Parts: sequence; structure tokens; C-alpha cells
Amino acid sequence: MNCPICNDVRMREVEKEGVTIDVCPSCKGVWLDRGELEKLMSDVRRERQEYQEWERDHRPHKSDYGHYDSGHRPPSYKPHKKKTVLDRLGDLFD
Repeated sequence: MNCPICNDVRMREVEKEGVTIDVCPSCKGVWLDRGELEKLMSDVRRERQEYQEWERDHRPHKSDYGHYDSGHRPPSYKPHKKKTVLDRLGDLFD
């Protein structure tokens, strides 16, 4: 299939997580067939729901003195940024 923007450039097919993504090597355009975006977003929604359930169970509880518990994290604990929807979509091209 040729790129709808570049016309004469053949797009490259990349398969990630069971979804075939067409990528133009010239303009870097990304094209999805019908239903593929919904399939990708359903995975994101599922992970978001799992995270929200986990967070609800692990959220620090307010102590009797009005302060939040420290969570008693080990000294080697390093916080990391939660992946956003755009981060997840960007991972498709790695």
C-alpha cells in the first residue's frame, strides 16, 4: 500500500501486540486499519483499570494524627513515572 500523503512511497507494515500498523518511511505517517485503534485502546483501558484497582488497595491510609503513613518503603525504593497513554502508544514503535 502506498502512503496517502507521499503517494509514491510504499508503506512498511509493523506488527505490535497483534495489531498491524502501516508506517510511511518518508513522512513518518502512521496509519491504522478499521478497528485497530480500538484494539490498542482496549489494552490501555484494561491496564488503566488494573492500575486503579491496585492503587486503591495500596493508597496510604490517613493515620489518627492527620498525617499519611510513610508506606515503610525499603531504602532501595526509587519512584518512577507512571506511563501515560501516549507513552504506551510510543512503545509500539520501539
